[in-house]
Amino acid sequence: MSFIKLSCADFISILNPIARLACSNKKGSGVLGFARILITTKAGKQAAYASASNGGQSMARRIESFESDIDMLSEDKEVLLCGEKLLSIVNAYTSFDSTEIVKISWDSFGDNGGLIAAKRSKMKIDTADPSAYPAPPKLSADHSVLTIPLTQLQDVAIKGRSSVAVNNSARPALNGVNFKLNCAAKSINVTATDGYCVYDNTLAVTNAKNDFNIVVPTKLIDMLQGLKATNDDDLVRLRADSNSLEVTFKSTLIRSQLLDNKFPDLSELFQSEPQWLMDLEQKDIADALGRLSAATDKRLPAIELMIDDATQETHLRTVQGGKILGEDYLKSKVTIKPENALSVNLNFLMQAVANVTSKIARIGQHPKDKYLVIQGENETSRMIVLPLRT
Repeated sequence: MSFIKLSCADFISILNPIARLACSNKKGSGVLGFARILITTKAGKQAAYASASNGGQSMARRIESFESDIDMLSEDKEVLLCGEKLLSIVNAYTSFDSTEIVKISWDSFGDNGGLIAAKRSKMKIDTADPSAYPAPPKLSADHSVLTIPLTQLQDVAIKGRSSVAVNNSARPALNGVNFKLNCAAKSINVTATDGYCVYDNTLAVTNAKNDFNIVVPTKLIDMLQGLKATNDDDLVRLRADSNSLEVTFKSTLIRSQLLDNKFPDLSELFQSEPQWLMDLEQKDIADALGRLSAATDKRLPAIELMIDDATQETHLRTVQGGKILGEDYLKSKVTIKPENALSVNLNFLMQAVANVTSKIARIGQHPKDKYLVIQGENETSRMIVLPLRT
């Protein structure tokens, strides 16, 4: 019987995301419904890894501290553990002390072929033959490489993902976030859209090789949020080719297929500087929009913004069929008063304002196409919200 022992803290922190990933493929998952444990020898030292895949994404995590019955001269040992049962056991063992030792052992591949034990607890788990487990795809030799602080990557990725990336079967590219690396400009541009509003941000990079223009699925964006940086300088490495993206952070390796669709070129939207209409307190406008969301037409949540440069106020009102449903007023620092009231989708405007992390939110308007541009003071990210036809 083979086994591996690790602390309960490591058992939970390492195997929780692994088990979750194994459970995420519900379409006749087969071996992809299992998590893989591998014990091997590297550079004269023992090493252990836990991994899982859902067919589109895979994750491997190194188990740093462990005991095993495998010696330096033994062959590699590996086993597949049922992901659903493993996740249940991981959640059940959160009541144990973090230093408690958890032992995973197996003597056969099949129903109840493995055992997970801690203290006086013993739980059977189904196992499977790891020889049938698929190997992750390898990157091409001319792949791109980029290192960037993890916290920066997480910030721009989650804003793009949560704001505008959607499940759109008609336009699959809009289901992901566009990452465009320009080594000559030493920058990476992040863009996402659902066809009605746009998120865009550009970050400076110093360590990159070979440009790329890729569309990253939202599932990978969600997985990135599970990585934990100890400080703002912790770097994550991205390697990409035309088919897949590899993310390496400390002892975690994530691979994902890319969306095989060309992302629309939205660069023209950002070439002209908008006419900045006014500055407002971000909290004030966010609170006002939240209040007005209770008085809106759910089918078409329209909101009008009427800017008064004389009183330095912005009058907000929700309307339905020409009738006013709700009103609010905000003190504003008005720079330019537009000719007409601004009419946009309330939900899209709320999302745009929520992306502003500075104290002041700036609202501008494209001089020709009249769409709104929302940006925080001294921030690089911008949100575009298209006007409603009135």
